[in-house]
Amino acid sequence: MNTIEISTSHNIVVSFELATTIQRILAWTIDGFIVLFYSFFVNIVVGGYMILTYILIFLVVSFYHFIFEVFNKGQSPGKMLLKIRVVTLHGRMPSVNDYFMRWIFRMVDIAFSLGMLAVMFIMSSKKNQRIGDIISQTSVVKQRNENAITLQSILNLDKAEEILYPRIKEFSDEDMLLLKQSLLRFRQHPNDSIKEVLREISQKIATELDVDLRNQNRSKFLDRVLYEYILLTR
Repeated sequence: MNTIEISTSHNIVVSFELATTIQRILAWTIDGFIVLFYSFFVNIVVGGYMILTYILIFLVVSFYHFIFEVFNKGQSPGKMLLKIRVVTLHGRMPSVNDYFMRWIFRMVDIAFSLGMLAVMFIMSSKKNQRIGDIISQTSVVKQRNENAITLQSILNLDKAEEILYPRIKEFSDEDMLLLKQSLLRFRQHPNDSIKEVLREISQKIATELDVDLRNQNRSKFLDRVLYEYILLTR
């Protein structure tokens, strides 16, 4: 299982499992069938107007991946079905420019080489990157599995009456999801490794919030931090 570690804006390291070459090929194949079906549909509906048919098909074939990734958070329909998505290696959401660079280099990676160049680079790259990924500093990762959590689940925490850490809203959703996931793992498997991870996370957050943890229960502190983040950002 290949993974990458991405540091968020608050220097919290998030680990992602990389999408496999097979998953990316299958996602591309699904997208190809969708485009093919669309092309047949357009040809049947407006087949008598050849110029219009070519324009409609050309636009979708050309911009399909770019448009979906920009407006669907790094996922084409094929990627959604395979539960994979595009992320940057810098701990932020990919920008339009990132998606554009990936899209431009599809011509080299996939179109001109029939996908062989992309497969070769993905299989030989440490971070499973094709040329477009390398240029844009992105990769394709698996979405969180059955052990994943959502911010909605954080709402199950006990309610608090006052805000103790108003600066917690400066953190990102990714930071809080990592924190929640680490707490869940600790409660399910309280081994030394996850205890050390929680210790490091709590210390980083406490430093950002200027909080002294010497006389505090770290687990309760992190629970409170999660709850207040939801109160302040939702």
